[in-house]
Amino acid sequence: MPLAFLAVLLPTLFWDRPLDTADTLRKAGIERIYVPAGQEQAWRKQGFAATAFDRAGAVQAVAPKVEYHMDVASATRVPWVDANGWRFERAPGRSFFCEARAGSAALAAAEAFAYGVDAAIRAAPEDLGSFARMLRFLGEIDQPRLPVRANIGVIDDGSDTMAEVLNLLARHNLLFHIISAPDLKYDLNIRRVPKAANPYEFAMKVRRDLTDEKRLLRIYGSNVVLVRLTGDASQARVHFLNYGQAAVKGLRVRVLGTYKQGKLGAFDRLHDGLADYTAQDGAIEFTIPVIGAYAVVDLRQ
Repeated sequence: MPLAFLAVLLPTLFWDRPLDTADTLRKAGIERIYVPAGQEQAWRKQGFAATAFDRAGAVQAVAPKVEYHMDVASATRVPWVDANGWRFERAPGRSFFCEARAGSAALAAAEAFAYGVDAAIRAAPEDLGSFARMLRFLGEIDQPRLPVRANIGVIDDGSDTMAEVLNLLARHNLLFHIISAPDLKYDLNIRRVPKAANPYEFAMKVRRDLTDEKRLLRIYGSNVVLVRLTGDASQARVHFLNYGQAAVKGLRVRVLGTYKQGKLGAFDRLHDGLADYTAQDGAIEFTIPVIGAYAVVDLRQ
């Protein structure tokens, strides 16, 4: 079956703790786990869908979080988001392993789901409840995968400088997709980053060259929410990942295109809907009242 018609992969708990923790998993509602090689049969006898996972052979992801650093120019705290989306883009088809610090497992699961990657997440025992709730939510909103939509095509040279540029593009919600050759369907094609370039200045030049008017997706009201856009000629899905510790209220969103009012799915807020929906000048705008760790908006023409 073609990849475009496959359901998005659901992330999986990596569990290397003793068999006597089986009841802990059951109480949390965990049924499917990744385990170290050689332990899968023992866990299957306990009633779990257990699969061996090669932690050492996987790409290492970071625990998603936001840190605040002082901005020398303004003496304010500037958020620095540690996210994995650009890492997922850089290694298509690879499996990932994330050692999720306490409080981050649910967001790590949402990240992996948004990018459709195979991810093993080692969650702290105290996070099993929220992790299981996230898995249930992801299962409820799961659907066939849609193509990536982006303004910027990037030919990745594998360098550390390019890695930092990709990180900065993602943090500023400048939608990109890694490609093997220039493609005219993108507004911009980045073929290389000069060796002496300052990654931040280069990323801001990309934004100026693109112009905000051409951006497929923009958000207003948060600098700790990162987005991903997928879609085809008739529909789109917008993923919203909140890296802050607090819920984000009143997030305003602008999407290029003509869509009917969309459907919101928000983790732990199942009854919320979109507000202040407007359509004009070839774009739509709407407000998401509250975003916790993760939300999606599904749009149709």
